[in-house]
Amino acid sequence: MGVGAVAALVLIGTGLLVLALAVTVVACAARGRRHQALGAAAAALVLVALYAVALVGVSATAPSRTLATGTWKCFDDWCVSLASAVRSGDTVTVTLATRNQGRRQQAPDTPRVWLLHNGVRDEVIVSGLAAPVAGGTTRDLPPRRVTAPGGDDAQLLVTEGGFPSALVIGDDNSPFHPQPAWPLN
Repeated sequence: MGVGAVAALVLIGTGLLVLALAVTVVACAARGRRHQALGAAAAALVLVALYAVALVGVSATAPSRTLATGTWKCFDDWCVSLASAVRSGDTVTVTLATRNQGRRQQAPDTPRVWLLHNGVRDEVIVSGLAAPVAGGTTRDLPPRRVTAPGGDDAQLLVTEGGFPSALVIGDDNSPFHPQPAWPLN
């Protein structure tokens, strides 16, 4: 079991524990056990606060990573790589490849591509990025041209994952977590 799976289980376990404490608060309050209801509410708040501190603490202390062209960035079994980046003046033609390390066909969960430059984050639409990939296969996507002036340290960032991934400790999508990207020099 990978680190991501363990972190997801910690989120699920914490969520279930908070839910159980919330049910306890309601049940105790309905029975007139105010002191027990307040204790369960306090325990739930402490648990949420500890989880939030761990979430932000791990993200804030995570090292920043720059990916080399050809390096795979994986989100569980679905992976993406900047296969090539060819610069011509202020235009860069990028080619991405996707890979499914699993056994069954799967599609990524809301994948997005971003051009990071001069403190700006512009979305780049890449045809076929969200298409299902057969198990154990790799697919090159059509080349895409992006405008990235040469002197601005432009990077290409690919993200994947919907709402819950932002709450998983150590996930690239969690608050303040540095997201690995490919430089477009």
